[in-house]
Amino acid sequence: MELDHPTKYLLDWFVRYTKNRDIVFRKISDVKEEGNKAIVEQKDGRKIHYHAVPFPEDIEKTAASLTEEHKGLVVYNTKENFDNLAKAWKKLAEIKNLTIYFVNPFSKLDKKWIINPQVHNSISDAASLKQGLVSMFMMVDPTTKEDVERLTK
Repeated sequence: MELDHPTKYLLDWFVRYTKNRDIVFRKISDVKEEGNKAIVEQKDGRKIHYHAVPFPEDIEKTAASLTEEHKGLVVYNTKENFDNLAKAWKKLAEIKNLTIYFVNPFSKLDKKWIINPQVHNSISDAASLKQGLVSMFMMVDPTTKEDVERLTK
């Protein structure tokens, strides 16, 4: 199955990021790619399945459809993806072992921000949740679907 340009670019970026990050931590034994997914095998036996879904129409349904014990979504850092996260927060916070990477490889600031909704929900104050999420979102330049499609051709 041939991936579209935005998905392929996002997956390639994520695999490079994961391998480079592991230079310090040395926890990974292998990284495999299957379709739009990067499977990260750790030395402790844990496998984490990261699904590159650049612009999920419904992030809640997309996350809920992931059946692996340890799973992640890798999406572009767009306003739409952020709004979908905020809107679906309560349901996402119920999904165990879910990590979401918001990525903009073209950002002049940080390139990604990462959140585990279940963990974040358990340690954050409900009153300041939205402000905290906005702060993380703004650490990475937001992008648009149009910009990503243009820059990844």
